[in-house]
Parts: sequence; structure tokens; C-alpha cells
Amino acid sequence: MDDGQQFADPEEKYDVAIVGAHLASNLLAAVLARQGQRVLLVDSEADAGQPAGETTVPYTAEVFFTLARRFDIPEIAALGLTCDLPDRVRRSGGIKRSLSFLYHRPGKAQDPRQTVQFNVPGEHSEWHMYRPDVEQYVHEVARKYGTHVVRHRRKLLDVAPTGDGVSVTVDDGTTYRARYLVDSVGLDSPILARLGGPDPVARTRTRSRVLTTHLTGVQQFEDHVPLTNYPRASPWSAGTISHLFAGGWIQVAHFDNHPEAGTARCSVTASVDPDLFGDLPKDPEAAFRALIERFPDLRPTFESAVAVQPWVSDDLWQRTVTDTVGSRHFLFERSASRNDLFLSRDVTMAAELVYALAPVLMEAARTDDWSPRKFAPVAAFQDRLIEFNDALIAAAQVATRDFQLWNAFSRVWLLWSMLAALSLKSTRNQSLRSGDWTPTERLDQGAFWFKLPTGLPELLDHVCSLTEDVRAGKLSSGQAAGRIFRALEEAPFVPPLYGFADPPTATTTSRCASGYGCWPGPRRWRRRSSAR
Repeated sequence: MDDGQQFADPEEKYDVAIVGAHLASNLLAAVLARQGQRVLLVDSEADAGQPAGETTVPYTAEVFFTLARRFDIPEIAALGLTCDLPDRVRRSGGIKRSLSFLYHRPGKAQDPRQTVQFNVPGEHSEWHMYRPDVEQYVHEVARKYGTHVVRHRRKLLDVAPTGDGVSVTVDDGTTYRARYLVDSVGLDSPILARLGGPDPVARTRTRSRVLTTHLTGVQQFEDHVPLTNYPRASPWSAGTISHLFAGGWIQVAHFDNHPEAGTARCSVTASVDPDLFGDLPKDPEAAFRALIERFPDLRPTFESAVAVQPWVSDDLWQRTVTDTVGSRHFLFERSASRNDLFLSRDVTMAAELVYALAPVLMEAARTDDWSPRKFAPVAAFQDRLIEFNDALIAAAQVATRDFQLWNAFSRVWLLWSMLAALSLKSTRNQSLRSGDWTPTERLDQGAFWFKLPTGLPELLDHVCSLTEDVRAGKLSSGQAAGRIFRALEEAPFVPPLYGFADPPTATTTSRCASGYGCWPGPRRWRRRSSAR
């Protein structure tokens, strides 16, 4: 890509300095620069080593498409329509033709009747992102549209308030100035340390120990457990696999699962309830090995696997920050919270938060009004999105207690993803026709920033409430599952064709609908919406 790179100038005062250079911050820099803002983007030490989401769902793609169309950056649409990505990005990423949930019990073979698989239609291009290459691609896009970067990508050393803005110092001692700071470094941010650090106890329902790395030598699950045992299933390794068990999951995302793959890597992330798995070793690799030893069908998959980067782990993964907006600064995305990397929420939230913050920054630069009250609605929206994400993951963690409950919960989650994608697509098309984007700026409506089918948010709240009752011992898993299926049967927006409300179906094939694309091979179009 000819990026038209512009290097940062210590003599210039930028409108916005963004510290931390990864997916969300690079996207934000690209959007602001494309709209004429003077943007400084500075790398941080934490960028490369911090675990991040690597999977998408159809709704994720629709958020990327909306960013691309509203702010006139077609390169962002390629993140949801992967045949438009550079070859190097496609070769290092993996395909996602399905979402598979296989339930395991300690010491027993996996029961094919306790399996849920959602197949992604052929016109979709959901995928597994190899984040270093994706983030480099979006960094190049940001530079192409005029973002200023520090020569040789020097790392952030410190940030400090000034009388009329902020100063940003990099590790060669050079200081740059800006009218406003967006901090996306993460929970080790210098400005966050000045503000007292993260909350002493995370304000989340979810509590988990997370172990994650990239491995080579991971065997495809279907090579050891024949697909003939699952008559309606497609190959697990062609999509995201979640091996579930009471109190947690192991998510497997292959990057080596298509003919164009240029890597042997596979992403593996384990998440466990620390109260139920307190006996696992402290060392993350030893803990992972001890975990898979409990499940006979998982042992062959990982017995020859070797880590190609350091394991990352934390005994309690969740982190939150109470005050994310202040004088001349906004704590954004990974500087505001950290939660489980599950259900494709991490990538999706990154794009959603960029969409919410960018217009406010543009307006602030135009009016020279950088007061905290200007950014308070976005900070409140970010908090509600964090809460929504946490509610979903906490409900998922409870749902692993019993396959019947997982079968019910996962259908609601998929239904939400499908209908949110379709609703956002419809709203975007209306905005493109009218030129009015306010229908996509409903930041005061909780986590739902565009109109959804009547009753869908209430269904989500109901399911999360039921799982909390299971956690509290007020309901059994079976009772909660029955109530969820009954709610699905009664909801007017549930499409009957896909059998969402059919609990006897142990292996579900559901064709979610939104978005068009192709992967991999020649750059040919199967079908493409004019709205993109």
C-alpha cells in the first residue's frame, strides 16, 4: 500500500493524540484523519503482546461496513469482506465457516448429542484475524489518510496534561503536543496510573482465569473424532471451535484452515471459573496441559502442539476503570476494561466504540470544546457496552454448567447476532439514502445504538436474568433452559425456519443471514450489496 506516510512534527499541535496502536486506535486514527483532523498516533510497549479478540460474526462485519460507508474509507469494509484484503493479511488469517460448541465431561468421550453448530452461509466471509497483520494493515490505512506517526515507530514513554491540552513523550525523549488525548494503551497506561489505576475489584459479573497463546502442531479435532459421529456437522476446524465444560471453555481458532494459508498457527484461549479450577498449576502452560488431560477427546488434539509465543495468563482476568473521561483525555476501549475473549465480542466492541467516539471528537475539534461534558455521553455508552458484554459472557459461563442450558443460551446469542446484523444493515441503508446518520447514534439507548426488533433487548435481559438465577441457586439449569425455549417460541421476531425454539434438536445447523463476501482464492464476487 502506498500510504503517503507523514511523520510527526514536535513543532505542530495536533487535534487528537491517540496512544496505543492496535485495531481500535488505528481505526479511530484513520477515521479522524480521513475527515480532516490532525491526528498523532503513537505506539505503546503493550501493543504487540496484549491478547485480543481474533474472531468475527456477521454483526461484526456490518459494523465495519457502517464505518467504511459513513466515513468514506473502503479499506475498512475489507475487514468484513475479506476478499478485498491484501494477500498477506488473508494468508495469515483463517476462515470461519461455522461456530461449533462441543460439550465435554471430565473423563468421558464427547457425546455427539451434546453439540451445537451454526453454519455461516457461503456468501459470508467471517474469519479468524491474525492480529499483528490486521493491525499493521489498518495502521497503513491510517497513515494513507494523513495520520502522523512517530518516525521508526518509537514507543510511548509518558503523557502529561498541559494548560490547553496534553503532551506525549516517546522513548527517544521527543515530546509532541495535542489538544486532546485518546488513551488506548491498556491498563498499564501512564495516564491511568496517574489517575489511580484500575478499580481494585473489577465491576463485572464475570470472574475467570484466562490462558492464551498461539500454537503450532494443533491437530484438527475431526481427525481424531470422526465426523461420521456427527451426521449433520461440517468440519469443526473450518470455523471457530469452542470446547465447553462446566465452568469454562477452550476456544480454538485455526489460521491454517484454508488452501491459501501461509502459516501453521492456531490460536487457543482457555477460560475457567477460578473457584472451580483453583487446583490448576500456576504456570499457564502447565495449567493448560492439566486442563486438557481431564477430557479424553482433547488430548490428541494438543499432544504435539508447541507454543510459538509466550503464554499470557492472569488469575483473575477482568479489569475495569471507573472514570474514563476527564480533562482533555478519554480512556478508550482496552484502557477502559478487559474481559473474556469470547463470542467475538472484543473485535465487535472495538469497531462499535470507534463509531461512537469519532463524531464527538470531530465536533470537539470544530468547536474547540474539549470539556468532559462533551464526551460524557460516549463514556456512558462505553460503560453500557462493557456491561452488556459482561452480561453475555457471564451468562455464557453459567450456561456451561449443563448442555441443555447452553443449547438454549447459544441460540439466543446467535439470534441476537443475526438480527443485530440485519437491523444495522437496514438502518445503514436508510442513512445512506437520506444522508442522516442520527438513527445510528442512539447512544442513550443502552448498548443498542440503532433500532432493533421490538422485544429483542428484553429477551437478552431475560436470558441474562435467568442465568443469574441459576448462579444464585434460585433456578435449576433445566428450568432456566425451559423458560428460554419458551421465550423463543413466543417471541414474534424469531424466524421459525431455523428451529431456534426446538430444544430436541441436539445438533443445530442455522444459516444466519447478513452480508456477502468470498474467501479465499481469486478475487471474484459472488454477490455484493450496493449498500457497501
